[in-house]
Amino acid sequence: MTESRVFILDALNYIFRAYYAVPQDITTPAGMPKNAILGYTRTLLRLLKEQQPEFIVAAFDGPGSFRGQLFDQYKANRSETPEHLSPQIEYCRKMTEAMGIPTYEAEGFEADDVIGTVAKQMWSRGYPTVIVSGDKDLSQLVRTGVCVYDLANDLWLDETGVRERFGVEPRQIPDLLALNGDAVDNIPGVRGIGPKTARLILAVCSDVEDIAANDSLIDSVNIRSRGRLVRRILDSIETVRLSRRLATIRCDVPLTINPDTVRYRRGQPDTLVPLCEELGFRGLLEDIPMSLQRTLF
Repeated sequence: MTESRVFILDALNYIFRAYYAVPQDITTPAGMPKNAILGYTRTLLRLLKEQQPEFIVAAFDGPGSFRGQLFDQYKANRSETPEHLSPQIEYCRKMTEAMGIPTYEAEGFEADDVIGTVAKQMWSRGYPTVIVSGDKDLSQLVRTGVCVYDLANDLWLDETGVRERFGVEPRQIPDLLALNGDAVDNIPGVRGIGPKTARLILAVCSDVEDIAANDSLIDSVNIRSRGRLVRRILDSIETVRLSRRLATIRCDVPLTINPDTVRYRRGQPDTLVPLCEELGFRGLLEDIPMSLQRTLF
């Protein structure tokens, strides 16, 4: 492993956080709401100031999702993107690029898949990787040399941290969600299996296929009604397999990733300054300390 870390930002995670955290009554000179842009921009500045990355990218959702083709109810319980947030997302992308941070997306894939692909390709090249996100699903990518950093809560998760927080190995998180389900993404899971039972099962069975191949393994799980539980899992095994596919982050998105494509490019004043003026952020740039200006420009 090299000493230079690659930071991969889950951009939408922090855009949505900013939208709900920053008062929604602030607007650009043209009257467009800008609370998400402001909060997200502060996140970018903090990340650049504190980490001073040599390599950094931001991941966004691409148009469409293969998961929606697998299961038409995927994320069906989510409300539509708020009206005042939708136009801000593109400005957040513009701000990211103006600050010199490369952005990636891919048609048919979500930001998580882009993150997984960048992490895998850079890790395979010997670069330690930091996934900047508060999304629990991304913890499945953690391994030696890959960690998750929740910037908002200043929380770092390595393999030990994932085990302590979720009670399973990082690679088992898709299996945990396949058994328990996930209300956020509307992943079905198995009726009657909660997180505690799912963790007990996965302490004995390495994954859901282990259960299907050798259901007697659950005999050693200390839970009541084991036989009924096994039947319920086996009766819905195709749903469990589908749930696991939905919960598994793809790491094979067709992207060309190398150290040059993820290198921090530094901000371009001729792009960044006019953008800040359009958004009414003149004071934001004036407040940037000299130490950060050296990082940013």
